Amino acid sequence: MKKNVFEQVVNLVNGKTVEDMDALRNEINDEWNAMQAKASAKQDGYTAAKPIVLGVMDSTPRTVKEIFALCEETLPCGFSAAKIQYAFLHYWQDEIVKHDNGKSANTYSLR
Repeated sequence: MKKNVFEQVVNLVNGKTVEDMDALRNEINDEWNAMQAKASAKQDGYTAAKPIVLGVMDSTPRTVKEIFALCEETLPCGFSAAKIQYAFLHYWQDEIVKHDNGKSANTYSLR
């Protein structure tokens, strides 16, 4: 966000005069739309990766690195092992089983 836009937001929330409310509204809406587009693109990556990742899994517990190695070539560009880990914990937890291995790496399998 541009400094002058941020200053105008500070003025607005503190009850001070806003120089050009229409310009401020447009800038804020543009910033919001850009953030939403970025979030949507990120979610699209997880949606595209899900059948690929779950497709290489079965009842055999494997580490994220092992799972990633099985599907790395077919995953969307930039989809990493860390993103698989994140998806397991935040998006796909209903489809997988996490096997807590104490001090060694956790493993995952399909439900």
